[in-house]
Amino acid sequence: MSACLPTVRRAWIAVLGLGVLLAATSAVRASDEQPVPGPFHNIWVIDFEGPIEGLLHTYVKRRVEAAQAADADCIVLRITSPGGTIFHSMLIGDLMLAVPKSIHTVAWVPRYAYSGAAMVSVCCREIILSPHAPLGDSQPITVNPDGTPKPVGEKAESPLRTWIRDAAERNGYPALLAAAMVSERLAVLRVRAKATGEIHYVATADFRDAEPDARLLGDLRKSDLEQMGAEVVRVGELLTFTGNEAAALGFMPRFASGPPPSDEGVVLDLLKAPDAKITVTEMSFSELATRFLLGLVGILSGLVTMAIVYTVWRGPGIVTIGGAIALLLVIFISVTADHFHGFPIFLMLVGVALLIAEVFFFPGFTIPGFLGIGFLASGVLFLATGIAPSEVGEVDSRILVNFGLQFVFTAIAAFAAIFLMSRLVPRFGPGRAMILTAPGGEASTSAAAEPSVALPPVGATGVATSPLRPAGTAEFADALFDVVSTGGFIEQGAAVRVLEREGERITVDEVSS
Repeated sequence: MSACLPTVRRAWIAVLGLGVLLAATSAVRASDEQPVPGPFHNIWVIDFEGPIEGLLHTYVKRRVEAAQAADADCIVLRITSPGGTIFHSMLIGDLMLAVPKSIHTVAWVPRYAYSGAAMVSVCCREIILSPHAPLGDSQPITVNPDGTPKPVGEKAESPLRTWIRDAAERNGYPALLAAAMVSERLAVLRVRAKATGEIHYVATADFRDAEPDARLLGDLRKSDLEQMGAEVVRVGELLTFTGNEAAALGFMPRFASGPPPSDEGVVLDLLKAPDAKITVTEMSFSELATRFLLGLVGILSGLVTMAIVYTVWRGPGIVTIGGAIALLLVIFISVTADHFHGFPIFLMLVGVALLIAEVFFFPGFTIPGFLGIGFLASGVLFLATGIAPSEVGEVDSRILVNFGLQFVFTAIAAFAAIFLMSRLVPRFGPGRAMILTAPGGEASTSAAAEPSVALPPVGATGVATSPLRPAGTAEFADALFDVVSTGGFIEQGAAVRVLEREGERITVDEVSS
């Protein structure tokens, strides 16, 4: 009997130890499990498609505000985007990070989310990719003169890495992997904690160069970790992963044990409660029209600027009407995209003031004229893009290059069209309605366009039949001629005298009374 007691005691100790071990294992597993968010009763799906620019930011902002006002408990961004400007991508990302925690935010990517779209995705509390949909490649780039992209460099990458790492940490994603989307200088290893089996990511250089007792991850030393396989990201690479890879890397904990869904209906079934309300929103017609016009803002800006220049020099006419239509389209863009503010209006007013000063105080076309055109063009650019004074340094170079090319080619084409119109249109009946009228009120053709009419000699006097700003028309010996004043405004009806002739160009000044 006494001999059996140690055996029984040992058996009870073994059973007790096994129970403690099982309890501890269950506790570790329970602590590692992530609570699955949902189900949700009021889901808003916001279509997020195409390049990221000012209008897309405004559109998403309006829809997110509407979802919050409707007491949504889940907002899903349906993202299919190649990315866009860093500035507007960060604005949308900050918008999603600011959504109250009572509202679950999801980035659902059925096809692809590159660059700024990947940045926005990391700012949502959950990312769901279809199995083969890529996400990543968020390195800031600029455009070479030949149109090829090149990295902006460390000066731009450093703050963006900090921003995306912070967003990833706030939403529970591996922060180092998020940073590897931005910088190709990072090499990343996957390591496992020997005691708990938890998976972590460390920079290859940090792990390789650290001493065994060095702390790498909180209280974890290098000796507490073991490397798992080859580098996840190598130097010279930008991290981009698919849905299947995202689940393995820990960006989609919900699907770590199974393949991610490829159908949106399956995604919504995972999120919604049985009686859930689902609201799907897309861009309105006016927003789609504005997005199209935003791509032509350089052309519209060129038309507005050339029309103002023409009107200041020659007075109102059909060119003025065309410029007014272009300006109304730009205002439509700015109002629809919520870009309308005082800064661009100030630039445009300064531009007009400089052009008026050029006309009245400076002969010929001098520095104020060029500055006036520059201020006008800048005003229309900022009116259409919504850039504020404090944000001028953050304008994407691709926007400026595209705008500049459109503006220059439009200006050249506009000047050529005005020149041809002034030379050819007067010869055709339908075009005579476009010509400035003489004092009698009937459309008249400039005699300079008729080779049979002799040009007035130097010293000849006549009458200005239109205001000279400084260009206009004047009558000499019952014939009308295109003339240019020496600088300064001459009223209609004032006596003028021919100072010089160069080909068909006639320069006049006002005759003192």
